[in-house]
Amino acid sequence: MPEGESLNSLEQEIAQIERDLASKRAELEKQKEAGAIPEVPHERETLREVVGERIMPPSAGGPPPAMPPTPQTAVPPTPAVEPLSYLSEELKTKVQELVNAAFSKTIDDAVKQARATNNAALLDAFHDALVDELYDYLIERGKLKKM
Repeated sequence: MPEGESLNSLEQEIAQIERDLASKRAELEKQKEAGAIPEVPHERETLREVVGERIMPPSAGGPPPAMPPTPQTAVPPTPAVEPLSYLSEELKTKVQELVNAAFSKTIDDAVKQARATNNAALLDAFHDALVDELYDYLIERGKLKKM
C-alpha cells in the first residue's frame, strides 16, 4: 500500500474512533440521565473501551466493519511509548513496534499483527499503550480535554 493510502487509512481510522467515542459518550450520558449509571466515566476510560472493541477479536469472527472515508488534517507522528515497567524487554520492544505500526501504517494492521501472536499479555499491553497514545493525540487535536 503506498504511503499516502496508509496515511489516509490511518486518518479514517482515527476519525472513526473519534465518532465511536462521541457516540459512546452520548450513550453514557443518556444512561446517567436515566439513572442507569451514577456517573459517566472519564473520557480516557471510554476511549479504552472503544479501542478495546477494535483490539479484542469480534464475537462474530469477522473483521471490524469498514470505515467510511472522512477528510482529516494532520496524522500524528510516530509516538514513543513509555512501556509498562512490569513488561519484559521483549514485550516492551514488541509493544513499541506495534504502536509504531499503528501510527505509520494503520491501527487495524497493528491489531492484526498483535492478534496473530496469540499472546494475551502482548494484546493487553498494546491496548494500554495504544489508548495512551490516542488519548494524547486526541487532546492535541482538541477532541478531548486533559484530566
